[in-house]
Amino acid sequence: MPSAAHDTSDATIDLPPNLSAVARLNDWYAEQTEGAALDARVIGDMKLCLNEAVANVVSYAFEGIAAPRLRVTIRMGAEAVTAEIRDNGPLFDPLNRPEAAAMQDLETAQIGGFGIKLIRETASTLAYTREGRENVLQITCRPADRGSATPAP
Repeated sequence: MPSAAHDTSDATIDLPPNLSAVARLNDWYAEQTEGAALDARVIGDMKLCLNEAVANVVSYAFEGIAAPRLRVTIRMGAEAVTAEIRDNGPLFDPLNRPEAAAMQDLETAQIGGFGIKLIRETASTLAYTREGRENVLQITCRPADRGSATPAP
């Protein structure tokens, strides 16, 4: 498979349905982005988004799923990197989730929603679809519009 770091071909990895997926993802992503002409901040922004999204999927999506599947595909271009995260967990649209409440102090802080908030604040564009029995989250990071996280048309 051609490396996504050198052209606009897709690179895909199937990940285990547990937290070891994050380490495996990071190793694979480093290989794919090695030597990329893209801005290092964009590559780092996508790594952060991927880590949050994959950690959320493996932590919450697979309870009761007999044959869990998690696949990440990236495409690197001259100006952007786009990732698609697919899982066969229950329907979960992270873009439809309310904004996490601001934390006032540790005693009253509520757990949850901060990973989604971080992705929204880091990504340029986010899109979600449900295709058959799969959740499909698409994340794009570009240098010019970091953190705009507008839904894709």
